[in-house]
Amino acid sequence: MNDKSIYSQFTQAKNGSLIPVLENGKTIESRYNPSRECQKTFELQITDKDHFVIVLGIAGGHLIEKITSERKDIFIIGVETCKEDISFLEQSDVIKKLQDNKNVLLCSKEELEGVLLSKYIPAFYGGIKIIEQQAWAMENAQVVAQLKDIIQKTLSLIAADFSVQSHFGKLWMHNIMSNLLYMEKNNIGPGSMIVPPDKTAVIFAAGPTLDKSIKLILEHPDKYYLIATDTAYSILLSYGLVPDAVVSIDGQYVSNTHFIHSADSCKSGSQTRFIFDISASSSAVKKIDASQNQICFFTSGHPFCSFLQAEYGLKLPYINSGAGTVTICALDYALKCGFSKILVMGADFSYVDGKPYARGTYLDRLYNAASSRISNSTKTFSALEFRTPLINSGDNRFTTTVLQSYRTSFCDFLQSQNIKYVYKDDIYELANNNTKNTFDQVDSKSCSGIVQAVCKRFKELLKTERKIDSINDLTNIDISLLPLISWCRNNDNKDEGFYYYYKKALQYFEKF
Repeated sequence: MNDKSIYSQFTQAKNGSLIPVLENGKTIESRYNPSRECQKTFELQITDKDHFVIVLGIAGGHLIEKITSERKDIFIIGVETCKEDISFLEQSDVIKKLQDNKNVLLCSKEELEGVLLSKYIPAFYGGIKIIEQQAWAMENAQVVAQLKDIIQKTLSLIAADFSVQSHFGKLWMHNIMSNLLYMEKNNIGPGSMIVPPDKTAVIFAAGPTLDKSIKLILEHPDKYYLIATDTAYSILLSYGLVPDAVVSIDGQYVSNTHFIHSADSCKSGSQTRFIFDISASSSAVKKIDASQNQICFFTSGHPFCSFLQAEYGLKLPYINSGAGTVTICALDYALKCGFSKILVMGADFSYVDGKPYARGTYLDRLYNAASSRISNSTKTFSALEFRTPLINSGDNRFTTTVLQSYRTSFCDFLQSQNIKYVYKDDIYELANNNTKNTFDQVDSKSCSGIVQAVCKRFKELLKTERKIDSINDLTNIDISLLPLISWCRNNDNKDEGFYYYYKKALQYFEKF
């Protein structure tokens, strides 16, 4: 990290503009008329489709000033090599004015990743334009390479999240609305989350080692409170174990197959409590409803649910899902229930001995049903494992970058909760010091009328015209629709601005 600025002083250009001088005596901007030079750059590089721009090299700020004067609908990140550079440049009135502009953020190389993560929202801005101030880039070639690497890696993280929202945005909204209507029709609240925490809670994920670990539970199942993830639910049933709780966050229709035997295995009045994210598959909810088992709803932070809770009084408990993994969700449920001792089984985050899952998942039934002499279930499971490059982690175990990210998220969650654990024989043994049930105060108020009220409000918004030039113009309503807007943007052949896709998202509610 630099401990001094690359700039030494300011000088005045022929047209009166103040420009900084590098320590070697060179200037980044024209000594004659930097404004005219910036006008050319603007005309050559900025298009109507650009709404988020990163400028490498702030210098006197004249290029950023030109962009902001011509376009009020562009957010600009200006980057310098270090904080000392920005401190030096703050002597200029142009830089001071830019720092007061809500559509401009000036940062150092070290700050760039955090700024990008917090400010760049693909659903709102679309793509990113990177502009290099050529003279600055020539003087700081190594820094430019580092900045591009930071940008690429950070955008990969953002793209992964945007990809999920783009794929599931509409499905999540459909599930939320359908599940809210289900709650209203049945005049129910989120359901009771109160459980007897005197037992040891066991979280069942569906990893391959569960086939071995589950034998510990089979000896004395009454000693434990059994919490199955949705994928592991049918595995427990195959061993004759009826779980006390099943947790599901999967919004896809295929989630329904996790519960295909629920009506036969869990008769009306059984102890199983089915705990669904409000954005989870509405088809799965209907399947469980047909078996007359208790259903409880929660939210894991979808912005639309946050909006409904803040403005319409919808009361749903919050359960953390980490990076979107049901294992973390099931674990947080156990923690919030107040269990002091918790075991986690089958959380392998890897393929073990050539198997992606433990025996008894819905995939066994699906693949075996389609099995033939030339294409058996083993071949199909192998295709599942090798769909992305495998990483050899030793002991006949292989993982992928996605599975590694899930493991990291799991461990980060344990650390964030100050949970101490021992990992032995493929089982996590956790000790929880906070044994208070935080679900006690959940309001069981019905959600009656919320869907109708929200749809009426959105239909009225569809009839009005708004000017949304900046992310700062977004209201809580707009933010609540971002996942759906991401889906609209991703599934449209056009490359339009945010307002176009905002209107598309509002049109979704016309069918309710």
